[in-house]
Amino acid sequence: MSKWREYRISELGTVNRGKSKHRPRNDKILYGGEYPFIQTGDVKEANFYINKHTETYNDLGLAQSKLWNIGTLCVTIAANIGDTAILTYPACFPDSIIGFQPYEGVSDVRFVKYYFDIYKRHMESISMGATQNNLSIKKLESIKFIFPDLKTQEKIADLLSTYDELIENNNRRIEILEKTAEEIYKEWFVRMRFPGHEN
Repeated sequence: MSKWREYRISELGTVNRGKSKHRPRNDKILYGGEYPFIQTGDVKEANFYINKHTETYNDLGLAQSKLWNIGTLCVTIAANIGDTAILTYPACFPDSIIGFQPYEGVSDVRFVKYYFDIYKRHMESISMGATQNNLSIKKLESIKFIFPDLKTQEKIADLLSTYDELIENNNRRIEILEKTAEEIYKEWFVRMRFPGHEN
């Protein structure tokens, strides 16, 4: 039987804030390049993995930021607090997102993501501030996680992620069907090219 024990997040992997040193952050000179730039909204919209982004950095943007590796867990710490998703490609993100990278042989990033999702309300509650809600690394470090050994983490994550992948595939199918239905509607009722329109 697997033993579950207490861990701090820093015992499971490295935890660092994203970087966006340049001010103002929305300065146009930073954008429009080849480097994906993940924002809190992109993390919120992702089901499990981050597969798309709305903005990119150029070389100047990258120079004042950091490129994170595939498999990094992104955790939002401002605006929408406690949303999580895993990078499927290298990307930059601002200091309103924390990047978690698991220690090899200690933790499974998928299991950590599921655990964070369970703790979302708790993370929101400890983020309450006088002026603005914010989840710092220090506050995150105050949470005690009860984790099993790596093998058990992987088994649980494999099972849960199978269902998540099915959900994501079905969502993609629904999206394709909706686009098809919209195109048929335009073809038949806007362009008036419905079946038999020639007569």
